Amino acid sequence: MTDRSRRARPAAPRPPPHDRHVLYERAVQHADSELDLVDRAVRRGGGTPRRLREDFSGTALLSAAWVRRGRDRSAVAVDLDAAVHAWARAHRVPGLGAAAARLRLVEADVREGPPGPFDAVIAFNFSYGVLQTREALGAYLTAAAGALAPRGALLLDAYGGWDAEKELVERRRIGGGVSYVWEQESFDPITRRVRCAIHFELPGGRRLRRAFTYDWRLWTVPELTELMREAGLEPEVLWDVAPRGATRYVPRRSASNQGGWIAYVVGRRRP
Repeated sequence: MTDRSRRARPAAPRPPPHDRHVLYERAVQHADSELDLVDRAVRRGGGTPRRLREDFSGTALLSAAWVRRGRDRSAVAVDLDAAVHAWARAHRVPGLGAAAARLRLVEADVREGPPGPFDAVIAFNFSYGVLQTREALGAYLTAAAGALAPRGALLLDAYGGWDAEKELVERRRIGGGVSYVWEQESFDPITRRVRCAIHFELPGGRRLRRAFTYDWRLWTVPELTELMREAGLEPEVLWDVAPRGATRYVPRRSASNQGGWIAYVVGRRRP
């Protein structure tokens, strides 16, 4: 069902074109394809995707796109950073029209987030990597599992490959004369602690250096599936099997390593 409130939506105040959040969303977030994957994962487990909790939500791009998908959909965006939710209130929420009533922004630690029940809880963009011990990540997964509705699903994305474990700089154009730069500054093979930064190169030789910085543990897929089982969830790994330049995620129990890959780990409530 399409949400008709999109037709008469008031214009939201526009942030500057080189606002770091605008550039980030343009460079790395793909709301439609990510939410299509969430929908499929929930339905594969027999659920109906209506209620979403977006953990580590940032500017709530996915939550906003979720409520636009239908009048029967609601979303709660959870983040500990008040500034990103202030940005969302200023630039995202006003453009939702009537759908804004179905989006709630919550400033909280994700381990103490709203109890639900939710059909899907998501933690994307590898943000759970800030939880660098098994105890911390396990506590989050247990709390998230407890917030799921029957037949609900918890989804994490994960990245890896041999290029993920070394210092490197990757650059690509994102339009408008802007280049996105991903820098892996360090990787510790003993702790698996990785420090990364995002820079943007702007027209006229300007540079938005260290627009975002990250201090994560680079969790492995086996660690994530084991912790999901300990949290009472049944894990499934979705692996990209499409040719280069496309994406198609399907369930896999094993895969060949690559220079770089992104996968999704889905945890479903056991009956």
